[in-house]
Amino acid sequence: MQGSKIGLRLRWLRTGLWGPLRLAALLTTAALLLPGPSRAAERIQFFLGPFEPTIYVEDLEQFAATGQINQRFAPFANRLSASQLNELRTVLNSRFNLNQTTIGELAYSPVGVRLLRQLGQVVQTDNRLNGFSALRASVILAASDAEGLTIINLLRQFPLDTIQINYPLLQQLIQENRQFFQARDRTVAALRAAALQEATSLPDASSLDPRQPGPTTWEKRALAIENSLRLFSSRAELYLPSSPGSTVTIPVVIISHGAASRRTTFAYLAEHLASHGYAVVALDHEDNADRFERFLLGIDGAPNPAILINRPRDVTAALDALEVLAETDPLIRRLNLTEVGVIGQSLGGYTALAVAGATLNPAALAASCPSPAQDLPSLNLSMLVQCDLLEAQIELPTSLRDERVSSAIAINPLTSKIFGEAGLNQVQIPVMVIANTHDYLTPALPEQIEPFAWLSSPNKHLVVVEQGTHFSFLGDNTGGGVLPLPAGLQGPPSTAAHPYLRALSLAFFNRYSLGQPEATAYLSQPYLETFDQDPFRVTIVRDVP
Repeated sequence: MQGSKIGLRLRWLRTGLWGPLRLAALLTTAALLLPGPSRAAERIQFFLGPFEPTIYVEDLEQFAATGQINQRFAPFANRLSASQLNELRTVLNSRFNLNQTTIGELAYSPVGVRLLRQLGQVVQTDNRLNGFSALRASVILAASDAEGLTIINLLRQFPLDTIQINYPLLQQLIQENRQFFQARDRTVAALRAAALQEATSLPDASSLDPRQPGPTTWEKRALAIENSLRLFSSRAELYLPSSPGSTVTIPVVIISHGAASRRTTFAYLAEHLASHGYAVVALDHEDNADRFERFLLGIDGAPNPAILINRPRDVTAALDALEVLAETDPLIRRLNLTEVGVIGQSLGGYTALAVAGATLNPAALAASCPSPAQDLPSLNLSMLVQCDLLEAQIELPTSLRDERVSSAIAINPLTSKIFGEAGLNQVQIPVMVIANTHDYLTPALPEQIEPFAWLSSPNKHLVVVEQGTHFSFLGDNTGGGVLPLPAGLQGPPSTAAHPYLRALSLAFFNRYSLGQPEATAYLSQPYLETFDQDPFRVTIVRDVP
């Protein structure tokens, strides 16, 4: 009876959740089977009112080790196909290459604590209390064990005899997540249909395709930046076009990398823009890869939430530094520092929108960040970072706008609550927002597609990359950054996405920094249809239907 009951409630395993990200679905299964008991642990129970179906840890261990399914585990296993069982076994045995120090730092960081508390709402103790403390202990103990951090080892290290799964809540979350994916897919399909009806003609074949490198030679210089909000100066890289004897003004673009990345992450884009005559400043923010590596080694603390204020100030400090250099350097004097373009990814996308005029809204953010007792797991992991702003021990400015910024591109930005509708409505300069449909850190629908409608700029473009992930546009072989990530989360090779960003960013800045109306033809669906549609399919629109 119990096996039949739980089997009926596991029908979600055969739904569309398996389609777009099979690994994530297996990890969800593992979350149901995962945060499990330690050496004394024996069972995982599912709270279903009067029923409490049980999975025994030793049955899972046997299945993971040999693939054999005994009689007690059969009612659960029979609800999965052969391929799903194979994947589940692989996930149960997969080792995550994170050591005890790294796991400990993550588990005690503000974001890690919040995430574990959310999971603890589902994975509870035997007396149905939040499983936060037990989860944290099991993760750290598993990482320090010779077997390493595997799901089976997590089950062995869970410090209680019984893991209680809050199954009604899990069912609710599964249903919400299914609706989340369905809404995303419907919206992307509607955007695609609208874009394909666009009547724009293809660009003149005789003009230089913006995905191709330009004819301009360039040099690279170090640029020292002094941000008064940071304890130490930072170094940016300045890509400077070489044009001896010329007096032509040089357009400027600033690149803001994401957290745990480097100033070299978008070197491929900086070099491309420089070859087309742009001076490019690649910033090195305080939350770069080096800082995260020190944090994960236990050498340094977690980045302070104040970084969300410091990042936009880095853009301002870079422009200030160039203005000082322009007083003595004839080549720097040619830079147009009054109409600057900014492009950023992830937290860099947030940075770009902040200097473009989006205002912070702490009151609305506080209303959207629940107390620990009410904080439930969500597919929108960016809320962990957005809510972290409330912990910043500084007075939050309303605006981080820099009037010298005249256009901005935001790739995978987090926006929904940290700015909200009122904050994004303040952006009036030309802006492009790029969303990747398989981004599970800053999900496309709540963080880019829906907020795009809140932008008041008459010159705005939304780009949607199907099959794109949070990491699709990264370069410098950074992959997922300083943490090893499953290939399923990283997505297809990022080099396949680079031509899109080269072309779209150059066309965007040519249109709005240089005032070239002909560049508009490259910001169109007919032009994007000339790209290879495998593995990515890219859509561009001006409005959300």
